Amino acid sequence: MEQIIAQMRNLKLVGMADYLATTDIPSQQLTNIEWLELLLHQEVVHKKNIKIKRLLKNAELRSSVRLEDIQHDDSRGFTRYQLLSLMKLEFLTKHQNLVITGATGCGKTYLACAVGNKACIEGYKVRFIKLPTFLEEIKIHRSIGTFPRLLTIMLSYDLLILDDFGLTSIESQQLQDLFNIIDERYQLKSTIITSQLPTSAWHDYLGNPTIADAILDRILSQADNIPLVGDSLRWKNNKKKEDKNDLN
Repeated sequence: MEQIIAQMRNLKLVGMADYLATTDIPSQQLTNIEWLELLLHQEVVHKKNIKIKRLLKNAELRSSVRLEDIQHDDSRGFTRYQLLSLMKLEFLTKHQNLVITGATGCGKTYLACAVGNKACIEGYKVRFIKLPTFLEEIKIHRSIGTFPRLLTIMLSYDLLILDDFGLTSIESQQLQDLFNIIDERYQLKSTIITSQLPTSAWHDYLGNPTIADAILDRILSQADNIPLVGDSLRWKNNKKKEDKNDLN
């Protein structure tokens, strides 16, 4: 048996090898076919877990919160229907967008990261980006002539999360380059945008009326909008944990 396990590891069948190494075979009343099916299942699960870990690492999400741990609250602008829709990643399967707005601390980034985590677990390629930092990154790529490469990378993500839209000023060339990214992803990939600004103020923020119209058309024409109000989702979740600990 040790030789078989060693051969499996050499073939990179780690899931099968680990299962055989920790299972009491005589106690399992299975046929040869059933054993083969079980071992193959263990390998599939192992490889899937590796992929999920890689996707989560590369996504660079700011929180590991699970969407399943967030509760809907109509009074905060987050309905049961919206939660169920996000759980099924409906906007993502339709290549649509998600816009989450609200004041500082209301849970915009928290909710966006929860959706990002869900997407990674389902096998989607995700990237979380703080937009103020990304605008400077765009500027650098433009100056050294590597913006086309950056554009290709941005198109590779099934879900792009742009956090803190409207937090800092945006230059004319940055605006044009941001439009190019959004335009390339239009109807092909999904984007989540979080912002303290209500969508009604986005046109003024972007400044250039022509490009602003084009960007907003591509984002908002196919977007679900969640305008959050009230306390932070993170605060609410942590408060429940504290209350539970107090009872123990």
